[in-house]
Amino acid sequence: MIISFVSQKGGSGKTTLCVNMAVLAFTNGVSVAIIDLDPQASSSSWVAVRNDALTVVSCHPPFLDKTIKSLQGNGYNLIFIDTPPHNSTAAANAIRASSFVVVPVRPSSFDLAATSATLDLIKSNTTPSGAVLNAIPSNTTVANSAEDFLIESGFELLGRVGHRMAIQHALTAGRGVVELEPNSSASEEITSLWNKIVERIVV
Repeated sequence: MIISFVSQKGGSGKTTLCVNMAVLAFTNGVSVAIIDLDPQASSSSWVAVRNDALTVVSCHPPFLDKTIKSLQGNGYNLIFIDTPPHNSTAAANAIRASSFVVVPVRPSSFDLAATSATLDLIKSNTTPSGAVLNAIPSNTTVANSAEDFLIESGFELLGRVGHRMAIQHALTAGRGVVELEPNSSASEEITSLWNKIVERIVV
């Protein structure tokens, strides 16, 4: 099973959600790996702090298929792909290789406007997908109109994740929020999102 995190808008939270989903799978005994396609190598920097067996592999987009086959040959049965922004070729390669695509979207007008390019890429490859409203500010109703926009645009909404300091603290520590603060609201939201993704990919 291959799950990619794709958005043509920078700062949407692809890496944040990707590593947190990977941690949930990893801590539940799944043989999981992350392929880091982003030149910024944020996933690779994050895992370097962990010092454990969670695997992250940096990869240039042209070598994606080869990297996937290598990981599968080494027994990894769940692969996450962290994609760069503003790179349609890398995103398209990841989408084509994926069983499911997760699209993180911040509830702002600029981020919502950028979803059309991402949706076009997904539709051209007919890959199952869903959107996540990410980094939602507290004490605001902005997420409600954003959710309506995404649904009207043709996305399935997988969940909502708030702008939580617990998530940022976990990233800095090279952890997932479910490891660092398992009883937090952030952990509940991340776990709920993971459960929704599992529902969509398990046939």
